[in-house]
Amino acid sequence: MLAGKGLLIPPFQREFVWEPEDVLKLWDSIFRYYPIGSLLSWETPVYLRIHRRAGGKIIPGTEDTSAGPRKWVYLLDGQQRATALLVSILGEKAQVKQHHDFDYRLYFDASNAGFFFENSFNRRRRSVDPAFLIRLGDVFEGRVDMMASVSAHPEFNGKIEMNLRQLIRIFTDYKIPLIHIRGFDIPDVREIFERINQEGKDLKSLDIMIARSFRNYEYLVEDDFK
Repeated sequence: MLAGKGLLIPPFQREFVWEPEDVLKLWDSIFRYYPIGSLLSWETPVYLRIHRRAGGKIIPGTEDTSAGPRKWVYLLDGQQRATALLVSILGEKAQVKQHHDFDYRLYFDASNAGFFFENSFNRRRRSVDPAFLIRLGDVFEGRVDMMASVSAHPEFNGKIEMNLRQLIRIFTDYKIPLIHIRGFDIPDVREIFERINQEGKDLKSLDIMIARSFRNYEYLVEDDFK
């Protein structure tokens, strides 16, 4: 939907600020079937005259609005995740915080179930046969029968097969929840956006430490720190 320009990014959203490591962690979460949160979209007859596009580029609105009322859909929450997924599949260059272009074409190493970017491909192929280094865009667009081509390789084994089947499965079965709202005007949407992004409380260092070290204890761990 985002790739087909059916889902636009309003200009009050910040630009794409994720680092490459954030994109890798997102794909690793999806591969493990961890939830990555929901997206929030806004359907409206209001046409915003400027949009933010995947990768942080800003484009002026060029739609012909003279033909009468239409509906547009804008992404209010989840832009970083949606953009990260899009550019890593389509291989677009995106602006990071330093405004440098980075090639987000993403690959999957079937030998160890790891994700990596285009700039690491030549280094990877020194230790892993290129047949097992799969470009995500090829899987997404169905340009290759991945399992048929890879399984014929003499080094193909059960672990590689398991990793490849899991990769195929996330493209067919993994679901990202979408909350879709309509009937709100711009002031309402601005308020919704501010509340989503401001009312959450940052985790304290102690909270993070407790979460990372959690086991199935019979008492509250934070009591040890009082």
